[in-house]
Amino acid sequence: MSGPRRIRRPGAGKAGTVQRKVATTGVIILLAGTVLTFVLEQAVLTPRTQVASTSALPVYSAVGQRTDDVSFWPWTFYAECAGQEPSLIPVEGDSYLQEMLVLITDGILGGGGVEMDTTAASVETYHDARSSCEYLQDVPVTWTPEGGSPRALTLDMARGSGSDPALAFGLAMSFVLKSEETPTEAQLEAAYRQVLLDLWFQCGAAGWLMDNVTASEVISATPSPADLAGDPQEAPGSQPLGTEDGSLSDEALRRLQASARMPIESLLDRLAAPLTEALAVDVYLQWPAGIGPDTALWPPENSPDPAALAAGTMSEADTHKLEQRLQQQYAEYGMELQVVTLSDSVLVLFSGGGVTMGLYYDPVLETWSGIAIQ
Repeated sequence: MSGPRRIRRPGAGKAGTVQRKVATTGVIILLAGTVLTFVLEQAVLTPRTQVASTSALPVYSAVGQRTDDVSFWPWTFYAECAGQEPSLIPVEGDSYLQEMLVLITDGILGGGGVEMDTTAASVETYHDARSSCEYLQDVPVTWTPEGGSPRALTLDMARGSGSDPALAFGLAMSFVLKSEETPTEAQLEAAYRQVLLDLWFQCGAAGWLMDNVTASEVISATPSPADLAGDPQEAPGSQPLGTEDGSLSDEALRRLQASARMPIESLLDRLAAPLTEALAVDVYLQWPAGIGPDTALWPPENSPDPAALAAGTMSEADTHKLEQRLQQQYAEYGMELQVVTLSDSVLVLFSGGGVTMGLYYDPVLETWSGIAIQ
């Protein structure tokens, strides 16, 4: 898709200049990691399968984490305001907000058709002495992916600013789309593996480890609608790793192809412009160029096989070891990496310099479905 049209709310301009500089610095530090060094205090913890049912940030590094929810600052502020009467502004009469919501939704989902029903939606605004936040909840969205059928989603949005100590740069936002279908346990497990595979390719280590035959299959295979975000495919548990002639199964190949397209990097590229509008700050989300894997962390003779992860045949113990090694790899970039399986999505947290960015992956839609920054 072509780049989103830049839109400007009337009256926006000089007032945000100082905040622009601060927030820009924060996001660059988070993603480029050129001036930070992190020590993962629990990088080699034994896996734990459950944390508190609802956890506010920070969620401390571990592998195989499971929790019902992780709350970014706007939603903890929302809970603190329970019992207060919010000010309400209908969305239907705000063409700027409607366009911004569609642009961000399209940026997250990566194309296709987006229709949003805002006839009954209102922005809730809460204030206290230090902070102010705006919220939209359960907005109906119909998404028709390229080559797919219409999917019913809901949108939750929160954005705010203030002097709360949790806000290193004075602002926060959360923008998450969810399928109306509840994911099965098999879908959650497959989503966890796909997220690890995307992270593995994003740091360059998966490509480094693939043998020439596998790499050739992934690169030369003809893309199809199944390779893109769209209708969910058959559960990977029913798919073999390879065929009788030793080639990759369709399922493994589809997942490897999807990750080889660097979906995390593409997501950030698509969202930079619309998030600049939403937060009224310059947001630079480009993945840093020129970084690659520390090959000492990934010796070919003692590293897991990307094809096994893609096919769902890697053991749970080896999958958790892979997550630990990915944490170590991203720490070298100056990022603390955490992967948390929620009740309805998988959340990846990148933290550094007091800033945390979360990316959400939807197990039903089989695509990245949200972003949060604080």
